[in-house]
Amino acid sequence: MKASIHFALPLAALLALTACGESPEALFEKARADFAAENYQEARIALGSALGERPGDSAMLALLVETHLRLGDIDGAEGALRRLERAGGKGPALARMKAQIALLRQKPEQALALLGADDSADGWRIRAESHLALGADDAARQAFEQGMAGGGDIRLASSYARYLLLNDDLPRAAFVLRRMQTLAPRSYEALVMAGDLAAAQGRDEAAIAAYRKVTEAFPDRAPPFLALANLQDAAGRVDEASALVEQAGKIAPNEPEVEELRFQLMSEKGEWEQIRDALQSRESSLQPGSALSMTYGEALLRLNHPEQARVIFRRAVLRLPGNPYARLMLGEAQLASGDAQGAWTTLEPLAATTLARTDVLERAEQAARQIGAPEAAGLRARLDPARLKATMALIDHGEGALAGQDWATAVSVYTRLLERGEDPEVLKRLALANSRMGDAGAAIAHADRAAALDRDNADYLHMAGAVRLAAGRDLAQARRLLEAAALADPDNRDIARDLKKAKAAAG
Repeated sequence: MKASIHFALPLAALLALTACGESPEALFEKARADFAAENYQEARIALGSALGERPGDSAMLALLVETHLRLGDIDGAEGALRRLERAGGKGPALARMKAQIALLRQKPEQALALLGADDSADGWRIRAESHLALGADDAARQAFEQGMAGGGDIRLASSYARYLLLNDDLPRAAFVLRRMQTLAPRSYEALVMAGDLAAAQGRDEAAIAAYRKVTEAFPDRAPPFLALANLQDAAGRVDEASALVEQAGKIAPNEPEVEELRFQLMSEKGEWEQIRDALQSRESSLQPGSALSMTYGEALLRLNHPEQARVIFRRAVLRLPGNPYARLMLGEAQLASGDAQGAWTTLEPLAATTLARTDVLERAEQAARQIGAPEAAGLRARLDPARLKATMALIDHGEGALAGQDWATAVSVYTRLLERGEDPEVLKRLALANSRMGDAGAAIAHADRAAALDRDNADYLHMAGAVRLAAGRDLAQARRLLEAAALADPDNRDIARDLKKAKAAAG
C-alpha cells in the first residue's frame, strides 16, 4: 500500500480559475469532466475553487474524496470525507469511501465490515482487494467474478486483470482485457493493460506499440514511459530507452525507479566515471544490495578500485545471498584485488549449474586456474566454443519457452539439461513448468529435489512451497516451506505473497 501523499494546489492555477470568474457550477462541471478524463490534479484544483464558494456542497465534496483517492492522498481523502459527513453525506457511497480508505490504511478486515452487502462494482473491487490483502485468493477471485458478472466497471476489471497477470493466468487476463476495451477503450487502465499483457506474453514489439499509445494519450504519467524504456533496453535500443527515462524524469523527478533505470542505462553504455561522480557523495546512504549501490560498486570496479567494490558487493551478498549479479561482481572484485581463493569460493556455486552464463564460467575458470583447483579443466571444457554455443542455445530455448508460457517445450528442454547432471536450478524450472501443466506430482518431486540439494536456498524452498500451494496439496507443509523461505529472504515480495496465501489456505 502506498503511504499518504500530500499535494499542494498550484497557486497560479487557482488564481487563474478564480480570476476567470467562473461560477461554482461551471467549476464543478469542469471538475467532473477532468475526473472522467482521469486528469485528477486538474479536477482537484477546480473542486478547490468551487468549494471555496460552496464549502458544504455534498456532491462536490463526494467528488473531492474520490479525487483524493485516485491520487493516493489518503489524508486528503479522510479530511474531505469528514467535511462530507458534516454536510450530511451518508449511505452506501460514503461507506465505500470509508472502506477504500481503510484498505489503503492496511485494514482489510475493517474494509470488509464497512462494505457489508454492497453489491456495486466498486464494492466488489474493494471486497476483492481486501481478500487479497488477507491472502484469501479464492474469496478474492470469487468477488472479482461476481462483480464482473454484474456488469463491472473499468476499475474493477483493471484490478482483476492485474491480479490475473500476477498469477500468470494470461488467458483469463486476456478475456478481462477485452471487457475493459469494451467498457472504456480509451481509458488509461485499458491501454496500460494491453501493454502489460503483451509483455507478459513475450510479445515485446506489440507491448512497445501499446505503451507508445499510452504515452501519447497520457503524456503526464511516468509508468508507461518506464515500461517502454525497459522494453527498448531489452531490445538493445539503449539510446531510445535513455530518452524515455529522461521524459519520465520530467514527470516524476523524485521517483526512485526513474533514477535506478537511468543509472542502469548509464552502466550499459559504460559511463562509469559519470556514475561514480554522481553517486560517490551518496555512498554512505546507499542501501546495501540496492540497485544504485551495486551500480556504483560496478563503476568502482571498472575504474580500477576493486577493494572499494569488494566491500560494496560483500554487503550486497550478505543482504541478498541468492542474487547472482551480486555474487558475480563480488567474485570479480576478489579476483581484481588478488584474492583468487575467495573468488573461487564465491564463484564456484554460480558455475556449478548447467545454466551458468559465459561471464560466470570465464571468471570461475580464471579463479580455479589461479589456485590450481581441479575443476579448472572442466570449466575450460565447458568454455569450448562449439560446446558453449550449443549449451547457450538450449538455455535460451528454455528461457524463451518459460517467457512464452510454452510449458511442454520448457519441460522437454529442462529434462534434456537435467541429463547433464543433478542441478537445482534446472529442477526449479522443471517444477514450475510441470506445475503450470497441471502435473502436481512431478512438480513437487522436482521442487523437493532442488530444495534437498540446497536446504538454505530461499528460491528452492519457495518453489517447493508454491507448487504445493498451487495444487492445493499438503498445505501445512507448503506453509512450513514458505515460512523457511521467508526467513532466508525476508525482503522477497513474491515469497511474502505466497506465504500469506498459504496461511489463509491452511487456516
